[in-house]
Amino acid sequence: MNHISHETKQKIEKAIFEVEKKTSSELIAVVTEKSGEYLYISLLLTSLASLLIPFGLLFFAPDMEAKSIYEAQLLGFMLFMVLFNVPKVLFYLLPKSVFVKAAKFKAYETFRILGLQKTRNYQAVMIFVSLYEQYIEIIADSAISAKIDNALWQSMIDAFVEKVKNEAFEEGYLQAINEVGALLVHHFPIEKEDKNELSNGLIEV
Repeated sequence: MNHISHETKQKIEKAIFEVEKKTSSELIAVVTEKSGEYLYISLLLTSLASLLIPFGLLFFAPDMEAKSIYEAQLLGFMLFMVLFNVPKVLFYLLPKSVFVKAAKFKAYETFRILGLQKTRNYQAVMIFVSLYEQYIEIIADSAISAKIDNALWQSMIDAFVEKVKNEAFEEGYLQAINEVGALLVHHFPIEKEDKNELSNGLIEV
């Protein structure tokens, strides 16, 4: 993910640092380039499309030789394989639910792997962004969820998704940090002897 500049990462880290000076909660920023591997889907689409080639050729050229049909099918397979491996082509061909399922799974898996459910006061919140899927999830640990309805995150997510679609990743992430941070500061103000348990930097997975 080299396209996320060092300057952007520094701004995100600073924004989280400023939020955590005023709240006992832990705010974690995570980004991934892609949540799923879709090669098997590309192969499936390529195979199905290639199987239709002989039917199309025989319909328009019923006297075509078997060897020519085979060669056309082989060429078609290779062309479809290239086409269906172009990220944007696959993204627009498949139902959105395919990408949502993959990204949601990775978001919750990342929350678990990073051990965000093990903080001292169970007040971790993760802002997860999957760039290819244009998917954003805000996951809050139990103490946060007990006070803040998860539905409140949705408007922030929707606004962030629009920023990602418009290639305004930095602006969207900083806005989300500030909005999530405002809720955390309101419900979970800083405690005495508060300790920063987790990284403030952008975590890339």
